[in-house]
Amino acid sequence: MKPFLTRVELLNTIPDDFPFLHLYPIEFKKNITVITGENGSGKSTILEALALKFGCAAEGGSINFNYKTEDTHFDYSPHLRIHKSARRIKDIFFYRSETYYNFLTEMRQLDAAASFSPPIRNAYGGKDLHMMSHGEAMKALIDHRFRAEGLYILDEPEAALSISNQINFIEKVIQLSQAGAQFIIATHSPIIMLMPNIQLLQLTENSFREVNFSDTHIAYMYKEILNSNGEFIKQIIDID
Repeated sequence: MKPFLTRVELLNTIPDDFPFLHLYPIEFKKNITVITGENGSGKSTILEALALKFGCAAEGGSINFNYKTEDTHFDYSPHLRIHKSARRIKDIFFYRSETYYNFLTEMRQLDAAASFSPPIRNAYGGKDLHMMSHGEAMKALIDHRFRAEGLYILDEPEAALSISNQINFIEKVIQLSQAGAQFIIATHSPIIMLMPNIQLLQLTENSFREVNFSDTHIAYMYKEILNSNGEFIKQIIDID
């Protein structure tokens, strides 16, 4: 099944000194695209711009949430052109691990206000997610909130999840993608990068290309660390 979002490119209105010009255009070839790269390489910048382009708040949530805790992002979404398939997107959600707490706070405040509508938390399993751990609240999001025919933009979902819960996360993502959902995920997790039948993109300072997991910097580092029984770390940080 063809992805909802197939391509994103920059318009010529973007400033010439924009630091991530080399990242565009981006082709989305599969229903699961995983993006990896070092801190500061532009992963979160790409996801944030896409989320804003689709009408989500910079701090996360669906297009029905309109809130702002801090104004610290550079919104270049007006300089993006997106290309979509003929399929209709029935749901959009932007998950950002570093601001998920802010999103849960906004949801709690909205549920506390007088309304004739059911509590928003009902769509997330019915419980106050603020009363859960970060990992439990993340699990509630994907177990109850995500569904087929949705576009889900996820920034470092592994930050909240144990290894076993990352595997459960992968199982859910694969099931939903096979039912038509599209996922764009930025991650440092080798477990998420090893999902079958994904498009894996690696960012560096000067390039952005499709790779196999074995060719990623993450794979190299984990292999060296695990095979050396910790000696590789000692050599890197020069410990006797």
